[in-house]
Amino acid sequence: MWLLKNLPNNVLCHVGIRYNFKGTNACITNQCVGGVMAVAEAAAALRYDEAERASVTAHDTPFEPETVAGYHKLGLLAREALRPFDRDRSGTVFGEGAASVVLEKTSEANARGATILGEFLGSGCVTEAAGILDLRPDGDGVSRAIELALADAGLTAGDVGMIVAHGNATRASDASEAAGILRVFGNNAPPVTGFKWAVGHLIAASGALDLVLALHALREKIVPGIATLSTVDPEFAALPVSAQPQRPRSNVALIICRGFGGMNVALLVRA
Repeated sequence: MWLLKNLPNNVLCHVGIRYNFKGTNACITNQCVGGVMAVAEAAAALRYDEAERASVTAHDTPFEPETVAGYHKLGLLAREALRPFDRDRSGTVFGEGAASVVLEKTSEANARGATILGEFLGSGCVTEAAGILDLRPDGDGVSRAIELALADAGLTAGDVGMIVAHGNATRASDASEAAGILRVFGNNAPPVTGFKWAVGHLIAASGALDLVLALHALREKIVPGIATLSTVDPEFAALPVSAQPQRPRSNVALIICRGFGGMNVALLVRA
């Protein structure tokens, strides 16, 4: 039974059988970026008429002894709280859960009288090709993913109203992510926040949950603060991140998600 227990598409398979789903079907497994890559894949299926509507669900269960031991051995787990972009950050904290969105063509949503919560605008996905754990300190992967997403959406950096950062609170990831953001936006970056401090790092589900929370934040016209942030690391003091709530400067959000192997994915959505 080992194979049946460990096939990563088991969840997708059983949901499809139960509800008789027979359309476009994909199981995206790429560690932390798997969820947001699934969103981008679904959007592409709609764009190229492979589907008229798609359900995207990201889920993960990192509370497993081998996973916890592995992260601990690599020095990636926090000594206490998850403190994104803080001077004294020491690592990440696991969470478990799932997030789900339905994507469909505007014509289909209007035809069935659906409440439209947001619009998918574009995406970008790159790898830094530096190694399984290595990250480029200059933020090259982050900046290129953002630039590809902006080009895909037909937007400029000035159109972005808020940024939901990956913000996993590991030393190297936060520093390089901040560098990548500042490479694109310079001194005109919109308010930056992150949500892992509140819910933990949900691994494959993290980016999809960030997307859902970003749409809620835009609708409420607020950029939530990072409550565990005490002092922004002087290395990237120009990053507009705060423990206090801020106001988005437009109704467009940029979501950044990163994973092992130098993976960097950026999504752009509009509320």
